[in-house]
Amino acid sequence: MKFSRQLRMLHPREFKQVFNQPIRSSDPCFRVLARVNGKQHHRLGMAVSKKACSKAVGRNRIKRLVRESFRTQQAGQVSAGNLDFVVLPTAWATNQSNETLVKSLSVHWQKVCRKAEDSNDNSPKPNDG
Repeated sequence: MKFSRQLRMLHPREFKQVFNQPIRSSDPCFRVLARVNGKQHHRLGMAVSKKACSKAVGRNRIKRLVRESFRTQQAGQVSAGNLDFVVLPTAWATNQSNETLVKSLSVHWQKVCRKAEDSNDNSPKPNDG
C-alpha cells in the first residue's frame, strides 16, 4: 500500500485545526495530536523541527519511520471517526533505535484512536422525540 497524497495533511490550515482542541498522547519520544477530520480515511502530518533533530539525515529517518508505522497500523484499522494526526518528535527520539520508535508510535496510534472513540461515546446524543 502506497502512502498516497490523500493520506497526508498538506496545508497549514489543516494543521491548525488539529492544534485547536486536539486529542493528545505523549511519551519521551513523541507527542501525537489528533482530531476527527470528517473524511473517508485517517491522515498524517509531521512537524520534525531542527530543534528536535539537528541533522537532516535524522529528521528524514524519523519521518520515514512515522510514515511506515502510520501506513501499516492504519491500513487494517476501522474506527467510527477518521482522524487527522500530527506527530511531533522530541529531541530524545533522535537517539533511539528504530524498534523503540516504532513501538512508541504503535502505542500512540492505539491510545489516540481509543480516546477519540471514548469522546464520541460521551458526546450528547440527539433526541428522537
